[in-house]
Amino acid sequence: MNETPLKVIMIGASMFALATCTSTNLNPDPFLPANVQSTFSVSSGISCSDSISLEHQVIINTNTEQNQRLIYSNAIPDHRVGAFPNWGNPNRIRSQKKSWAVPLQPKSAPRVTSVYENLLGYGLPAYQFGVAINGIKMDPSAMEFFQSPRTGQRNFEWSKEALSTNVNLGDDCSNAHVQPNGEYHYHGTPWGIVEKADGQSMFLTGWAADGFPIYYKWGHEVADDPDSDMAILRPSYQLRKGIRPGDGNKAPDGYYDGTYVRDFEYIAGLGDLDECNGRFGVTPEFPMGTYYYIITDEFPSIPRCFKGNPSKDFKLGRRGGLGPPAPSRRRPPPTELIRMMDRNGDQQISQSEARGPLRARFSDHDKNKDGQLDLSEIEQGRPPSN
Repeated sequence: MNETPLKVIMIGASMFALATCTSTNLNPDPFLPANVQSTFSVSSGISCSDSISLEHQVIINTNTEQNQRLIYSNAIPDHRVGAFPNWGNPNRIRSQKKSWAVPLQPKSAPRVTSVYENLLGYGLPAYQFGVAINGIKMDPSAMEFFQSPRTGQRNFEWSKEALSTNVNLGDDCSNAHVQPNGEYHYHGTPWGIVEKADGQSMFLTGWAADGFPIYYKWGHEVADDPDSDMAILRPSYQLRKGIRPGDGNKAPDGYYDGTYVRDFEYIAGLGDLDECNGRFGVTPEFPMGTYYYIITDEFPSIPRCFKGNPSKDFKLGRRGGLGPPAPSRRRPPPTELIRMMDRNGDQQISQSEARGPLRARFSDHDKNKDGQLDLSEIEQGRPPSN
């Protein structure tokens, strides 16, 4: 992967002026009843109407000897922001001392790594996804889960979607908010950055934890042809059909509407992008080609898995504090695995349908070597309970 030179140092001061971000009407999803709308939105944050002056600093260096891209930041954005504290977020933006190292020449791994502890939206957040070119981290997950209306207990198997209008995180018009330590960070499309994109060329937006570049929604129609026209690249996710399997007490019920991450499913070939919202191709910075990620305005916006091995600098600690501790790397029940992965409705999982650890150890589970896993084979391969 050959890279053309980049501007690697950006330090300056910015005045955040008055601005207004308006919400767009949510489009009905074809899988929902006429009176139910998808709650996923990257344009429903509070107005960026706070006039505030903050110093912005970010330094991006490369170390070819150690094969590292080094990013240093004070986590102060270089664009207008919302008012913090606000009605959904009680924290003030404060300067940080942040540093990350990612591979300069990243490589694809044998299997993808989720930003969650397990499959999509299943378990606590495990990784931040990356860092934007302005030094602000990209963290699509949130410490929000289904909570029993009767007992108050949280179900860590149902992570709420940070970009759902049913989840109040106090995000501003760049889909960002502030953590208790004062760190400003993005949960979705960073409008303060990508508003500079014009669709005439690919727009570098940041670096993922595994070192691969992140671009905003446009790419070449023919991935390996730099002379082909630009097009908006579409993700391969959609809302699930029907009603969630829960009882409304221990797990959520109701229509899949985007409130929970698991309301969405990946359908290979549905769009232009893979499970990690990326693909291989040429880019202005990598004319010989590279794997790259795309931030889309549809789910997942910021990708939810890594094609390569993520740097430990992006690893999250177990932050569950407000509820019972979540089990470490708990695998979903076999019946749930089949429901989540079985695409053709035959109550089995083929090798192409399998994902995550189950795919990596598919041959070990496939006792009769027929290329399919049924419920009994998954049960036999399940680790014993403690």
